[in-house]
Amino acid sequence: MKYSIVVPVYNECMNIKPTTEAILKAFKNMGNHLEILYVDDNSPDGTASEVEQIASKFPQVKLVQHGKKEGMGAAYRAGYEAALGQFILGIDADLSQSPSDLVKMIVKLDNGFDMVIGSRYLPQAEMVGKSKLRDIGSRSMNMITRHVLGIPMTDATHTFRAFKREVFTSVADRINEKGHPSFQIQFTYWANRQGFRISEIPIRFEERSEGRGISKLSIKKELMPFAKLVCKLTAQRVSLLKKSDIGNSLE
Repeated sequence: MKYSIVVPVYNECMNIKPTTEAILKAFKNMGNHLEILYVDDNSPDGTASEVEQIASKFPQVKLVQHGKKEGMGAAYRAGYEAALGQFILGIDADLSQSPSDLVKMIVKLDNGFDMVIGSRYLPQAEMVGKSKLRDIGSRSMNMITRHVLGIPMTDATHTFRAFKREVFTSVADRINEKGHPSFQIQFTYWANRQGFRISEIPIRFEERSEGRGISKLSIKKELMPFAKLVCKLTAQRVSLLKKSDIGNSLE
């Protein structure tokens, strides 16, 4: 298995079929080396049954029963840990991101990068339909991750990314966040600290359209965990810098 695409799902029954078809179309030349992992958080709408039905038609599709609703970060972690591929990729279930952009990320991984993030905020990126509140909240969080945490990315909060398996396994024991975007920030922070090569590509992001369910994300719910994480990582960063300064002075 070369590519594992992780898709967290909670009450996404209506999206399983179109999302599967879109992914397989984008990866049509790689279908024999691909698995699509739908990570279900015990959805009450029959999402798991729909995944199993689609899996009977498409052998690339697999159901990962996370079994409890702990947050999008926890669901992604369950998918990353279950993945068999050399490269692990993440995408949302509502096709707000394009699977064809995942293929572009793979090209960058093949060219030497260890992680590639699909950025909504690079100059060439395009964003459609996102509310002003969520846009301001997301941009503010990413500004803080750049200037306070030293993550040199425009969209470190984004789940839409691809990376080599060893990136996650190298930092997994340092990640304890379960929500979004705290999980992805913590992941990106430690991958950067470990010296992995991280890049971004501009993408087109389109807020989920009518008939594709309801977004599960909430800026209000994200703020407090985000603030606590920033404080924690800042303290750790300062501590590491002090130790480095002491070591340099002793030399």
